[in-house]
Amino acid sequence: MKGADLFVTCLEDGGIDTVFALPGEETNALMVALEASSIDVVLCRHEQAAAFMASVHGRLTGRAAACLATLGPGATNLLTGVADATLDLVPLVAITGQGGRDRIARGKHSHQMIDLGQLFAPVTKLSRTLQTSAEIPGAVAEALSQASMAHPGAVHLSLPEDLAGEAVEGRPVSSPAARTPQAHPDVLAEAAARISAAKQPIILAGAGLLRAGATAELNAFAAKTGLPLATSFMAKGLLPVDHPQHLGAFGLPREDHVDRAIAASDLILAIGLDPVEYPMAKLTSDGEVPLIALGHAPIPRDVTGDIQADVVGDLKSSLPTLSGALQGRRWTVWSDAETARAALISDLNSAFEDMDQSPPSAGALVAALGQSVDEHDTILSGVGTHKLALARNFTPKRPGQIIIPNGLAGMGLALPGAIAAARLQERGRVIAVCGDGDVMMNVQDMETATRLDLSVTVVVWVDGGYGLIEDKQEKETGDRPDLSFGTVDWDHLARAFGWTHIGCDTADDLTKALGNTASAPKRRLITVPVSYSGSFA
Repeated sequence: MKGADLFVTCLEDGGIDTVFALPGEETNALMVALEASSIDVVLCRHEQAAAFMASVHGRLTGRAAACLATLGPGATNLLTGVADATLDLVPLVAITGQGGRDRIARGKHSHQMIDLGQLFAPVTKLSRTLQTSAEIPGAVAEALSQASMAHPGAVHLSLPEDLAGEAVEGRPVSSPAARTPQAHPDVLAEAAARISAAKQPIILAGAGLLRAGATAELNAFAAKTGLPLATSFMAKGLLPVDHPQHLGAFGLPREDHVDRAIAASDLILAIGLDPVEYPMAKLTSDGEVPLIALGHAPIPRDVTGDIQADVVGDLKSSLPTLSGALQGRRWTVWSDAETARAALISDLNSAFEDMDQSPPSAGALVAALGQSVDEHDTILSGVGTHKLALARNFTPKRPGQIIIPNGLAGMGLALPGAIAAARLQERGRVIAVCGDGDVMMNVQDMETATRLDLSVTVVVWVDGGYGLIEDKQEKETGDRPDLSFGTVDWDHLARAFGWTHIGCDTADDLTKALGNTASAPKRRLITVPVSYSGSFA
């Protein structure tokens, strides 16, 4: 058995079932071992795409997938996707090849050699270059444990090529079982007392509820207390849009209806909300509004204002316990929250008035998407102004239906992420929504979807430039830069990868193009112009 065989056996034993890979010379032994294993190996066309695929696999399954690259430039190309997983709290294992240990010992100045342990350390929970065969089982077990614990993220392991090819002995060791603590009764009691004393409390729900599988518990808590509720971008769908307490999503750059409701509250109950989703100091007006947090991990004290109680524990048990401690206390939805909800519903309905307009508004395009999907479909957003429109206006049919990357918020996730989602999708469609800047970040992996014969739809909103940055610079400086770029022959691009291109002019056209008919092509690239005038960018 070689070092690579032991390494891969440890991955298998730890539950890794998929590796998204772009190999190099230094990963030869690893690739041979992977091909001989039960692990699925998905060959990608760019390392960043491989990392994004692994990240989306982890989001959808709750289990870590791995991405693999070679040393030097292969490893640096992984970084954006790896950092995205860490900031979005997604389990992921990044694996890199490396030159031999003799080259490592000689120092940094060698062909394609950089210190990969130090390179990945700032964007991972653990980063380690293995030096001996004895380290392999324990290092893999520790990495898998760190990746998948209650506050998940990416980890990195680098395997030097000589160690990968060396004859070794060993066997896997078990990863420490992830344990979520139960909330302390005294802290829960304090939280209940402070909530009971509030006149206009509001729930701000985050993606930790999705990771905990505590959607039902949240809905029961909301129903029993009557509290108004808003979600982060990454937690959309926790409540259906027609729920009378649902105020939509918070986190837009400009003030929205929900922000006025938050400002009018006298206590914020942040449930499953991590500071990476939105600055808590901003939510609390720099500590003027008291905040109570419920989550699987403590809130760092340097990122927020006045935390009156930090209830750390399993949300599936904390929420029912807190509900019981409130002893039937129930609030009516106060006027500012009612006003915010009414304004949101009015905006969502008014978007349907522009369905035949060209170019369509962002709201009309989101409305077209919303009326074209069912609960079994999975939606992925890219990053740009279109992300803000989706975060505000898309109405999910179920919790977790839409993936909106909003931690690192790096452009380029939606297309490769859709490929990862399509591999897992047993029912329903996978639709990526991108801007014409975002989609080009990883357009090369359209070939991967074709090679794997996956069903994927990519919708591109075309505005001909980096519009979000243009708007922000104009707002902040008074000067509007020219960040426009050239047009793309979308039809030729699609055909080059074996896809079908459908061009749209209006939101009504998009609704028709998204029709889920038996004759629809398996891989569709749908383009539509967009006007962001009046949007909440």
